[in-house]
Amino acid sequence: MQPTRDTHATLVDLLDRVLEKGLVLNADLIINVAGIPLLGVNLRAYLAGIETMLKYGIWQDWDEAQRAIAARERKQKREEEQTNAPGLEPERYLLSSLDSKIAEKYSSKEEVKI
Repeated sequence: MQPTRDTHATLVDLLDRVLEKGLVLNADLIINVAGIPLLGVNLRAYLAGIETMLKYGIWQDWDEAQRAIAARERKQKREEEQTNAPGLEPERYLLSSLDSKIAEKYSSKEEVKI
């Protein structure tokens, strides 16, 4: 019995293979007018999953920059959460967000009559 290979591949199989292994497209474009080359363009495109690109060092700088930005945003969010009402009861927190005169008026122990 000989092993057989499945010749039918689905789009999912193809996409999985491309993202796992990667694909590099190179193209050279030269624009001629009357036989005179006016413009030459060398194009290179990479198609792969993020993990594959990082493995080959293609997006190393981008990944480090994104991680630094995310860490900075998380730190800023934590600092904001710590400064916003660290131990105030909900009523005082709401009053502190109002105008200072209104907060002073209603923050005393007297009950407010409506």
